Parts: sequence; structure tokens; C-alpha cells
Amino acid sequence: MEKWLRKRLCLEEDNSPAAAQLIRLTYMRICGLILEAIGWLLCITATGADEWRVWHSNNLPGISNGKLWIGIWRVCFIVDLHDDEPMKMHCLEFLEQYKSLPKEIFIAQDLMSLASVVLSLAMAFMSFALWNVFKNVRQKNVLLILFRVGGILTLLSGLIILLPLSWNMYNVIANEGILFPEPFNLPYLPYEQTVGFAIYVGFSASGILILSSFFILSKKYQITPNRVHPIIIVTPEPSTSRSETETCIRFGSLVSVDKTISEEQHFNS
Repeated sequence: MEKWLRKRLCLEEDNSPAAAQLIRLTYMRICGLILEAIGWLLCITATGADEWRVWHSNNLPGISNGKLWIGIWRVCFIVDLHDDEPMKMHCLEFLEQYKSLPKEIFIAQDLMSLASVVLSLAMAFMSFALWNVFKNVRQKNVLLILFRVGGILTLLSGLIILLPLSWNMYNVIANEGILFPEPFNLPYLPYEQTVGFAIYVGFSASGILILSSFFILSKKYQITPNRVHPIIIVTPEPSTSRSETETCIRFGSLVSVDKTISEEQHFNS
């Protein structure tokens, strides 16, 4: 993977700290984009799922097992049919004209849809920024802005979906009822209700998105420049008959060293 990144970033022969930093940041932002895509899929799944709440009721007319699956868009149940007919799922849509429905359902519709749109924009910014990195575009400030915007939008979408998820989960734990419209012919409160899998999927999406934003918004490592050492010049004494001046660069210092004939003979022996 690192060899491929070096090739794409034109850093195959560059082992400088700046190149290592660029590879680390690219790794982190690729991981952030992958987590972002996973969170987006989980967010879409939670938004469209019908199992935010699961109700268990007895003696419901027309319902075979007394089980209701309640989402933010509709309520579904299995229709009670004759023995020779296959089971059939029937769903009733939640429309805006049904004012009796609790407001957390309609707020969840708006916020989950908003989070999906914001997350799609974040993925677009991230994909464009990474594409420019691999194309070796050197507009550093523009790329940093794109990454920053993508990370902020990812974090924002992860926080947005927490509100409807927490609100609906609290209502299930508190055993709150739902006043369905009269045409639905459904009870206000079941004898038992549980949290549906969609809420857990949504919380997973939120956690993954927040983690993704940390990968994307991680600050680059500070590369401190090499320390500048003083220049020390050793001048020969006037009595020196023969000398050789050698210039060495070590640890950032420039040193002039004079060697006499006797020192040369000592090193050669």
C-alpha cells in the first residue's frame, strides 16, 4: 500500500520527513473516507428501516401475530389472511396531515434526511480533495480547506442523527404511546414495546461518522527545522609549514580543520 501511495504521490525516492508526513495524512484521510462511506450506508439503512419501534399487542383485528413494526415513515404489520393464502405485509404511511402522530416522528424524518444530504456533500468534498492529491496538484491551501470542510460536515451529520435516535429510544424506554389516526385502527399503547434494530444501526452510523471526522480533521505533524549550529573556524598557526584544510558538514555545522604533516603520518601509520 505504501509503495502504491509513494508512486501515486510521486515520492518513490523521497524519504524526507515531509514525504513521510504526507503519506501518514493520506493514509488517515483514506481511512476517514472509507469510514464515511460505511457511516453513510448505515445512515441510509436506519432512515429507511421500519423497525425503530417494535410493538407487541393482543387481539388486534386483521393482524395475525399482534406485532407492529413502527418506523419514521410508516407502520407495518402482517395481515391476517386465510390458511390457504400466503402471509402479506401491509404498511400504512405517515402523512403530514396526520397531526395526531407524535412530533418526534416528523422531526426524525427531517433530521435523518438532512444528515444523509450533508453526509453526501462531505463525501463529495473528500473524494475531490483526495483525487487532487493523487493527481499531484500542489494547491495546498485549497486542499486543506476541502479536507476541513469534508471533516466538519461529517462530524455535523454524525451529531445530527443523534437527536432523533435518542429521542425515539427514550420514548420506547419510557413506554410512550402513539396516537395513530382513526383510519389506522391501531391501539395507543401496546402491552410491550422494544427498541428496533434501526436505532442501533443509527447509533453505529453516528459513532463511525464521528470517528471518521477525527481521522479527516487530524492536524498535520509539526516538522521542526534542523537546528542551525554555529560556524567554527580553526585557523592555522603561522609556524605551520604544511597544512591541509578539510571542510566537513556534520549536524548542520561547518568546521574547518587544519592537519599538519605529523598528523597525516599518524593516521597513515
